Amino acid sequence: MSPTKVRHQHEHRFPVAAAILVNLALALFLPSQVLFFPSWVVPLLGVLLLVPLIVFNPRRLSRETTWSRWLSFGLAIMLTVANQLTVIRTVMVLLNGHADGGAVLLTALQVWVSSIIAFGLVYWELDRGGPVARRRPGLWKSDEADFQFPQETDERTASWRPVYLDYLYVGLTNMVAFSPTDTMPMTVRAKMIMAYQSVGGFILMALVISRAVNIIA
Repeated sequence: MSPTKVRHQHEHRFPVAAAILVNLALALFLPSQVLFFPSWVVPLLGVLLLVPLIVFNPRRLSRETTWSRWLSFGLAIMLTVANQLTVIRTVMVLLNGHADGGAVLLTALQVWVSSIIAFGLVYWELDRGGPVARRRPGLWKSDEADFQFPQETDERTASWRPVYLDYLYVGLTNMVAFSPTDTMPMTVRAKMIMAYQSVGGFILMALVISRAVNIIA
């Protein structure tokens, strides 16, 4: 099998499924004081949305229908919204002055990791119509690209295609640097989502964590 064919194989299910399960597991251990609803709600909904997707594409993401597309994108949006609600609740608890320092530090770390996973999912679903569409002939070079990766500018990696871990890295660098690094957003929607994620990351670093350290001290 040639290298070109290997690169064009459909994406594996395991990395994205593992990341989602980590996100759902983190939600189970959030302190009750920062939750809008019971801790089991998001994990339960996440599993209910994830299981049909795994059954439909158990090993590689080679098939797509309207319902699977909406279900997959809905899962990414649900995890992102749940994550942001936790950020809001954490800030509210801090402003009320009734926060436990250790709990807030732990919550900040959980939300930070979950934010990277969730926004990585959104970028992964958004760019060029999602993981299945990105493998379709002709679509990769279309004007619908939301992100431009450095591999696209090198002729030696012309057949390269991103996978979820590439978008996870975009989410990580955006949370750490509060700006794009090697991968550039190309559309307004991608820029706005990255800007929103950066604001959330700044709040966690500048407000939540610093305030929690003050409470402990």
